[in-house]
Amino acid sequence: MQEKIERNRAYIKQNKIKVLENLQKQNHYKVVFYVYDCSKWKCQSLYELMNSLAEFSPLVVVTKNAAENLDNPSYQTKEEILETFKFFKNKNMNVELGYDFKTNKHIPFKEFKPDIIIYQHPWYVETSQGPVVCSEFALTAYVPYDIATTNLESDYNLRFHNYVEYFFVFNDAFKEYYAPRMINQGENLVVTGTPSLDYFINHKAKNEKQYVIYAPHWTVNHKNTIAYSTFKETGKFMLNYAKQNPQYNWLFKPHPMLKKALIDNEIMTKKEVENYYNSWKEACYDGDYLKYFNDSQLMITDCSTFLLEYAATKKPLIRLVSKDMPEFNTTTEEVVQTYYNAENTTELEKYLDMILKEKHDPLKDKRKAFNQTFSAQNIIDILKKRAAKC
Repeated sequence: MQEKIERNRAYIKQNKIKVLENLQKQNHYKVVFYVYDCSKWKCQSLYELMNSLAEFSPLVVVTKNAAENLDNPSYQTKEEILETFKFFKNKNMNVELGYDFKTNKHIPFKEFKPDIIIYQHPWYVETSQGPVVCSEFALTAYVPYDIATTNLESDYNLRFHNYVEYFFVFNDAFKEYYAPRMINQGENLVVTGTPSLDYFINHKAKNEKQYVIYAPHWTVNHKNTIAYSTFKETGKFMLNYAKQNPQYNWLFKPHPMLKKALIDNEIMTKKEVENYYNSWKEACYDGDYLKYFNDSQLMITDCSTFLLEYAATKKPLIRLVSKDMPEFNTTTEEVVQTYYNAENTTELEKYLDMILKEKHDPLKDKRKAFNQTFSAQNIIDILKKRAAKC
């Protein structure tokens, strides 16, 4: 495996010479955003800024991931892919399909003639759309859809992470930890912040509906996953609490893979899952959830990325604690100290009553929003400099 990785890295470096020569002859760049799940779309600010600049023509290519096994939680149906395509179409964005349903084959990215490709997912990337093949004709970059909360190697040292020209990371702590542990010694790491938090720079907080957000993770099978989920212990409790307290505007924001995980692991039948989901009066299933964060008063979650994204609001969060989950990285550990950490439903109910009914938030003064610069501009500056560099 190591030999193959080094061979691919050498191939990529060789291709880069020609790619950069071609880019330096241009003053306009076509940028393809690789997407297969709209719930993980976090590059809206980057797309919009590129679309406003004469130097760039952004295009979202919605494709199918390469998970072929029906039992794989990441397996995608045609309906799911078309739903993601519709998500971007409804936003009047430039979007095309990267999968041909007539032939059941991926469309090689070369056919879209990109100068730059931006990935948000490192898993199940089909070969003709992946960074090794695409290095022949484009500059590749990775903008993670999530802000990693742990130091799991899968967040920074997959083959994919070592192949892309740029791996944009959240802050210096991430870079300092990742670099010495990566195969390429972190030579492609660049600190830019994350585009998802740009939303809070561009949009002021609302105080209209004041949502109370319940956001459960999908990892209900702790034997085979990263074990964030507490749904088996807290899922029904949260629904009952919401029903008993209809005076609050509840929003259900489940991980997109939760429904399938509940059925596959026989925690609920398909009918039970449908009934559970339909019992929530309002829900969000796609990537346009930051507007709800902005118009909320509280989040209850065992999801990982939300712990850092929601910190931008400075609002209270009740973290549902799974005792089987991996340890947090230093950035996340600092943040969760300012949240209410519930290890069981007794503590959960206590915190819910305290924050919602008693209007008491003793950790309020400890919470600080991230000192976030405009990540989209940071990324564009780096790409423009690289493309123009002689």
